[in-house]
Amino acid sequence: MPRSTFLATAFAVATLGLAAHALAAPAPPGIERVVSLPSLAGTPPSAPAWSPDGRSLAFLWNDAGAPFRDLWLVDADGGTPRRLTTLAPAAPLPTFGAHLAGSTALADLGRAARERQAGGIAEFRWSPRGDRLWFVHRGRVHSIARDGGAIETAVDEGGASELGFSPDGRFLSFLRDGDLWLKHLDAGHLVRATRIGVPGIGRVPVGAFVAPDREVASYRWSPDSRWLALEQVDRRAVRRMPVPSYLHREPILHEVRRGYPGDEDLLQTIGLYEVAYGTVRELALGEPNRRALIGYEWSPVAPELLVEQDTWDGERRWISVASAADGRIRELVQDFRPRRIYALFTSAWSSDGRRVFFVGDSEDWYRLYAVPAAGGRAVRLAAGDYDVAGTGFSATTLHASAATRELFYVSAEAGARERHVYRVPERGGRGVRVTRRPGVHQQMTVSPDASRVAVVASDDVTPPELYVVDVKSGRDTRVTRSPLPEFEAFPRVRARYVSFPSRDGYTLHARVVAPPDMEPGKVYPVLIGNVYSGTVLDQWASPRPISLVQQWLAHTRGYVSVQVDLRGSVGYGVKFREAFQGDWGGGDLEDLHATVDWLKTQPWADATRIGIWGNSYGGMMALFALFERPGMFAAGIAGSPAVDVHYFTQGDQHLSRRPQTHPEIFRKSTLTNYGEKLEDPLLFIHGLHDDIVPFKTTVDLMEKLMLLGKDFDLVMPPQSGHWWATPEHYAVHTFRRFVDFVDRHVGPGGRPRPAGAAPEPGPRR
Repeated sequence: MPRSTFLATAFAVATLGLAAHALAAPAPPGIERVVSLPSLAGTPPSAPAWSPDGRSLAFLWNDAGAPFRDLWLVDADGGTPRRLTTLAPAAPLPTFGAHLAGSTALADLGRAARERQAGGIAEFRWSPRGDRLWFVHRGRVHSIARDGGAIETAVDEGGASELGFSPDGRFLSFLRDGDLWLKHLDAGHLVRATRIGVPGIGRVPVGAFVAPDREVASYRWSPDSRWLALEQVDRRAVRRMPVPSYLHREPILHEVRRGYPGDEDLLQTIGLYEVAYGTVRELALGEPNRRALIGYEWSPVAPELLVEQDTWDGERRWISVASAADGRIRELVQDFRPRRIYALFTSAWSSDGRRVFFVGDSEDWYRLYAVPAAGGRAVRLAAGDYDVAGTGFSATTLHASAATRELFYVSAEAGARERHVYRVPERGGRGVRVTRRPGVHQQMTVSPDASRVAVVASDDVTPPELYVVDVKSGRDTRVTRSPLPEFEAFPRVRARYVSFPSRDGYTLHARVVAPPDMEPGKVYPVLIGNVYSGTVLDQWASPRPISLVQQWLAHTRGYVSVQVDLRGSVGYGVKFREAFQGDWGGGDLEDLHATVDWLKTQPWADATRIGIWGNSYGGMMALFALFERPGMFAAGIAGSPAVDVHYFTQGDQHLSRRPQTHPEIFRKSTLTNYGEKLEDPLLFIHGLHDDIVPFKTTVDLMEKLMLLGKDFDLVMPPQSGHWWATPEHYAVHTFRRFVDFVDRHVGPGGRPRPAGAAPEPGPRR
């Protein structure tokens, strides 16, 4: 039997087999409830951290679906977690609409919305002795005993972030106003250790680029508590990008420091602060305007700092070691890939400080390597053809355990649609899988004795939860239960994973969420989206409500949602990944076309009712599809579309390169050069405060389309950033418009199969 026919048969049988369950399930709520607070799928637990003695695990969570996270604690073996702080409001968060019992004046409504979105405890740290937990709430530093009790305030002035402790326990450290601050815990006095902070120019706290003009962005204590390595960022020479803002008495021109491709004005440097003298010495790493800092870490046994950098275009990468005593730098690794698009790199010291582990892409995959810390030849650490990487575009997490001399990491060895924790001896060998539960495992943290791993895991039908995993047996214990009771009654169907050929020799992989009660003899509408690279994952998307929306569309509107890993996605090797470089609207558009070709072979798909939607790059692809393949899609939704490559960020140069060196990319991939062939319904959704993809670029495109006499719809949330469905009231409004648009132009539900459509699949073999 041909592969495509077999997949169609298996898919049809599996979906029809769930019909009885779906008919017995309660009706799902409306789209407004699906995308609003309190979250039906719950608030994901975050930031798990083991106590120094390994007997307890602390984490941030809200068990009632609200954004406000408190501090929770659970025993190392798992069991019932207990809430250590009770800062969240005691009353349950009312559902959207039900909260409108008070004043409906604009200012009062805005204040109520902000209160509903309050995030609670921002971060926490265990004290070095493990007897207390220190945390930041509303920018102030507090602590509480491990066994509970009264909360004590350590720093009452707001603005603190990046809590830390000197390893000897003498100092509490944090960042505020762009500088490093130290509090002597015995003497009690507070010292502003550096004075480099310069306030930012932004006037509205919305967007990705609202930041100080100059700051200490992060820091690391040396093991002997003598030094702190400081990541210093200077934006003062970066261009000022205007963002008009309207929700004021009069409109204002908010500005952010934001570079464009080709800019070299953002400076990232590392300074070494010597605690005894209060002085900072800059490391001479070279070309601070051309190199981006990937990461840095102190050796566990010597006053040496591991530093990892790459160029803004991603083509060159360095791993070096700097001596704190004299500032001398020795280079361990330097590599060059002219078509590199994602620098998903990370590095870590071995537990004895003699070697450095790192992820490299000099071969066909992201692989683990080791290099002597004194310098020498790098060798591969773990064998196998798979990517050692996290989900999306995140690097793997590396942890070297001194207790067992093993390296723990996350990889796609089990398949591109999953991520699992593995361990391998520091000397090298075959990786041993630690996590067994199907799905995606993130936020890995290893207990001090390496006997347990804490992870946040999810799959297609299970939102993210915290688990404690026994390293040797792989047995996991679920710690949290996040979804609300309403969610448990919400019908859900597992995704199906399929493969089919591209139009030029690759194998494409897709994720399909379909109505569970599809009827033989009928064809169903399809929405390809959310279009993006790296979406074919067995996970519950969070915090964006994509998974819940897909399930809702399947159960209430009869839509099939399809996500395809276009070229450029991680998990399929370097050739497929780098085929994406500088070719937007080229090979990736052909991959979308191949997806439509495959859908046309499926007996359940209505070839006349295929829609497409995406955000950012996905919005760009929705536009390319409608502009260059008229009639292929019944309609398209372009959310915050990346219209003009010239307005990409400085950090996007690994994708775009520079107009000075690759002018053809900027010419052929800028969407204002297209649009003449548009004939299908188009909806733009773009927030006015988007400082990643400026709203101005969508305005330029709208102007051209109107000059051409083309029609389109537009939704523009007044003060949302790049993701237009935040905060909550924007989510309700935009997804209402989303559903209304696809219902009008694609059409919900199954319809009788037209004559000449793909035949019913034969008996399963």
